[in-house]
Amino acid sequence: MSDLNEFLPVLRAAWRDLAAHWRHAKPAAAPLWPLGLALVVLAFALLINISFAFDATEARAAAQFDPRLIRVFEVVTKAGDSGWLFALSILTLVYALDRRSRSQSRRLRARYGLLASQALYFFAVLVVSGLLSQIFKHLLGRARPKLIDTLGPQHFDLFSVKAVLASFPSGHTTTVFAAAAALSFFMPPKYRWRSAVLFFAVALPVAASRLILGSHYPSDVLGGVLLGLASAFGVARVFGRRKIAFTLQGDDLLPKARGKYLSLNLKN
Repeated sequence: MSDLNEFLPVLRAAWRDLAAHWRHAKPAAAPLWPLGLALVVLAFALLINISFAFDATEARAAAQFDPRLIRVFEVVTKAGDSGWLFALSILTLVYALDRRSRSQSRRLRARYGLLASQALYFFAVLVVSGLLSQIFKHLLGRARPKLIDTLGPQHFDLFSVKAVLASFPSGHTTTVFAAAAALSFFMPPKYRWRSAVLFFAVALPVAASRLILGSHYPSDVLGGVLLGLASAFGVARVFGRRKIAFTLQGDDLLPKARGKYLSLNLKN
């Protein structure tokens, strides 16, 4: 208990030091609403077309999949549970804050301060994407594929709190694509797109699992992808304007990660 009593004040002081960034003056940033509005309209049109073209066909096909395949993807889909990602980000944040507070070297303090900022960003992305996913799920109340024969593939019961009427968007897909995008934003610009392909390739089996298990329609999964990407992008811009984990110049659309190769650069 005495060790805990000594640790908590140190952790609180380190947190206050990091949180002071939120009080910094925010530089002007390029407006997003013209591009954002266009992307929202495009996403809506794409989701509508995907829904009418593929949802019913895929849902009925999923009901015929081999049980052995289903058992495999019941394991794969667990990677989309947000709990372990939240735990990882919190543990990383606490570890980095503790090491930063104990380090005498300015170089090490910078290193652990950057790692703490990255963990805080990752945690924020999970929170934002998760909340938005739940809001859309219960606001729209879309019936899941298991109800296709009784309600059809385009049934919506607005403001529903029932899990069986919470199909859009796929929460697992939202989580893994938000996490994948967040990790890719940490990379230097010239490596960002190549690393994003790798991270998204890891996330794709989780998205596919939601279809194979019959939990979601294709448009639900696509909605999760888009919501996850948008969450990671939006939070990165908010953090970038405060120089937490990122920097954002006035005319830039994408923030630039502080340091190189995640937290390996100690010159920040």
